[in-house]
Amino acid sequence: MTDVLDLLSAEDVAMLKVKGYEFQADQVGGSVHLIIKNYPMTEHYTPQTVDLLLQLPANFPTIHPDMFWTYPEVRRQNGTYPDRADQFYDHAGRRWQRWSRHLSPGRWRPGTDNLQTYLGVIRRELKKGT
Repeated sequence: MTDVLDLLSAEDVAMLKVKGYEFQADQVGGSVHLIIKNYPMTEHYTPQTVDLLLQLPANFPTIHPDMFWTYPEVRRQNGTYPDRADQFYDHAGRRWQRWSRHLSPGRWRPGTDNLQTYLGVIRRELKKGT
């Protein structure tokens, strides 16, 4: 098993630990798949906690991640799927729900932005409740 420090920066590992996240990282092809366990969702969705999957590209954080995935599947409080979150991806024996969210051009600042920045992007998307 690969040590997480071989896959993520020491800064990112420290941030995840400070925030109290339980996480694991695996090398999959040219990317790192980071799973944050028991990630809290906003009040707009059910269930209230999920496992969050991020696929970090080989040159992360120079290159930004794209999209994120949740397990188990998430629905709005009214029972419908969130916008652009009705596709699924099989990984590590589970069926992950893909949230098709993309950063606008110029929104990622290589050398400044990092995993904490990207988790902030995800949190803002979830707060929209769309």
